[in-house]
Amino acid sequence: MSAFPTGNSMDPWKTQLSQYVAAATYDTLTHIDADGTVVPWLATSWDYSDATTLVMELRTDVVFTDGASFDAEAVKSNIEYAKSVTPSNVAAQPYLSYIQSVDVVSKSKVRFNLRAPQPDLPYGFSQQAGWMVSPTALKNPKTLADTPVGSGPYVLDKSGTTTNKTYAFTQNKNYWAAAKWSRFEKLVVQLITDPTASNNAARSGQLDYTIVSAGTEINGWKIAQGSASAFFGFTIFDTSGKISKPLGDARVRQAMNYAVDRKAILKSVLDGQGVTNASTPFGPDSLGYSRNIDSYYTYDVAKAKRLLRQAGYPNGFSVKVLNNPQWDQMAQALAGYLRKVGIDVQLSNHGDDFVQQVNSGKWAMATGLLSVTGLPYSDFTFTMTKSSSMNPLGNSNPKVSALLAKAVAASGAEQKRLYAQLAEYAAEQAWYVIPALSSQLHAYNPQVVKVVEPARAGAPMLYHLRPVGAE
Repeated sequence: MSAFPTGNSMDPWKTQLSQYVAAATYDTLTHIDADGTVVPWLATSWDYSDATTLVMELRTDVVFTDGASFDAEAVKSNIEYAKSVTPSNVAAQPYLSYIQSVDVVSKSKVRFNLRAPQPDLPYGFSQQAGWMVSPTALKNPKTLADTPVGSGPYVLDKSGTTTNKTYAFTQNKNYWAAAKWSRFEKLVVQLITDPTASNNAARSGQLDYTIVSAGTEINGWKIAQGSASAFFGFTIFDTSGKISKPLGDARVRQAMNYAVDRKAILKSVLDGQGVTNASTPFGPDSLGYSRNIDSYYTYDVAKAKRLLRQAGYPNGFSVKVLNNPQWDQMAQALAGYLRKVGIDVQLSNHGDDFVQQVNSGKWAMATGLLSVTGLPYSDFTFTMTKSSSMNPLGNSNPKVSALLAKAVAASGAEQKRLYAQLAEYAAEQAWYVIPALSSQLHAYNPQVVKVVEPARAGAPMLYHLRPVGAE
């Protein structure tokens, strides 16, 4: 049915093969509706009793494929396993890191005790932080690498599965939500990393849904664009100058941003798919968004050089940048612009051990790709505080933290104003060199697949894909 990037395990709490592989067999606590609203799924309702306590009511009619019951104990087991397992699911950890402990209130009620306010946790539970695995299977987690045990819509068909290549699924005949979710009789997820191979597979009828690049045409297919939600470019880890002294000066980081032609990169590297960005995790879907922030950094080589002189680096400097070869086109483009103002960017490629290198704390900068949700509290927390997965040096900024604390406690126009102020201050601090928020294109055969395009999402979830003709 579809083609997606590869990973290394079917355990949803580890680094994954594909979200779509996990979603075939595992349910999440919440879902995202077509308008982008968080709605009940395994959790039927939720409420914050205070800023750091989230209480969820749970379904009582859900059974995992091994016969274990879904209940509050199952939720507790999953969260505790997910927070301790290695290598962890890096997409889930930013939300899970807020959970200090989980209490079983009753079989159908669970309480999450948070170490700090996190108003967006129900949204996180609709993503990779919300998978639920059988608590029985979690007692022997090694088996989850190739044998998923969930309560989801499909079950793995091992006879049609080739590890790290093709994963076949048939319907879970005892699925609790069969009446809520029209499913395909058979689902096959192919892990294809080469875009040309993916496009050829679609044209030959081997696929019915896939991710595509700009300019792709497949006869009879529809091409759709997700929201601009990929925060893609250089991450500056060393904002205190411990590894590379120049990066500790905000003027240097600002110079790096003025040195980059954002519009040109949006066109040449991202094929025009996205919106220019001022190196902040803040886009058109974010509360408090203003177009003014997107033009914060104009392309101004003279100003970039002037800022470098003022900071004491008239001849520039040299910096080593950790790079994932998968993102090399963006890295090369940014490096080219920075070299023009005297910053000698030395790219060091690491593919299989990229995450380990990030976590090593040895690098001043790296190429990175993060997701922006449009929820500014989470987006700023996960990119500009110690909670960020791309912050191995543990940087923090008192003003960022103060504005976040004020914003999460505010409401209405005041909250909007505070998030706008935070976005402008973040641009000034320049922890990133991000030329644009990019959007993803997906393509599908409308004779086979009906797609519900969710608002404020980069791409549909598996449950947004339905067989044509189904209710």
